[in-house]
Amino acid sequence: MARKDSVAPAPVERVAARKGDRHQETVTLLRRMILSGELAPGEPLREVALSEQFGTSRTPVREALRTLAAEGLVTLLPNRTVQVSQLDKQAASEVFTVLGALESLAARLACERMTPEQLEILSELQDDLTHYYETRDRPRYLEANRLIHELIVESSANAALLLAWRLLLPRAERARHVSTLDHDRWAAAFEEHRRIHTALLARDANMVARLLEEHFDNGASSIKDARKRARREERSRAYEAALDSDQPGRR
Repeated sequence: MARKDSVAPAPVERVAARKGDRHQETVTLLRRMILSGELAPGEPLREVALSEQFGTSRTPVREALRTLAAEGLVTLLPNRTVQVSQLDKQAASEVFTVLGALESLAARLACERMTPEQLEILSELQDDLTHYYETRDRPRYLEANRLIHELIVESSANAALLLAWRLLLPRAERARHVSTLDHDRWAAAFEEHRRIHTALLARDANMVARLLEEHFDNGASSIKDARKRARREERSRAYEAALDSDQPGRR
């Protein structure tokens, strides 16, 4: 009798795996395009065009759009119309507050549980963050930033906390991308990260927890300030339009 050291996946299992891969790849591509601004808020998303662009069938695209709708990144409208969601700054501010509480708890646990290797990786990521900040490489800075936050939460070694964090993260990532467009906020956030890194290396649980809460509170305040600026600019345009209508000869 022939020996069987391993059993190859059945054809149905292989097909299912490929379908899952295509779905996840499509989700990742679309999420990245939305977060980077390549797909603008309000832009319609058409299954046929996207499937041609990604070289896949319409099914993975349709399923990816449902996933992104659950994350709040796209909006499913009547008549099967889909568009990139507008950034709800109030909701984003609230998410920042909750994430701040989660990461503050994660950092306390990480101070006790981070391995020497994880601390070494943290320092490498902080070096990357510094380099990309100094070179004003915003996309790579944001990725290094994401990896730092992810490492902190993973280092808490708390599965429930990590799950809750991952569920909220997509709703915060767009706001984080927008906040770095404000030069002053970007500079302040970078300095906050430097202090967080120092506190983690010292395993100062109270300090790092406080710093992370402040980091997210400041981010939430920045988003609120952006809403105020947008309303102020809208009023300014309205006032200018009213002045033009009062002075027909004004050019």
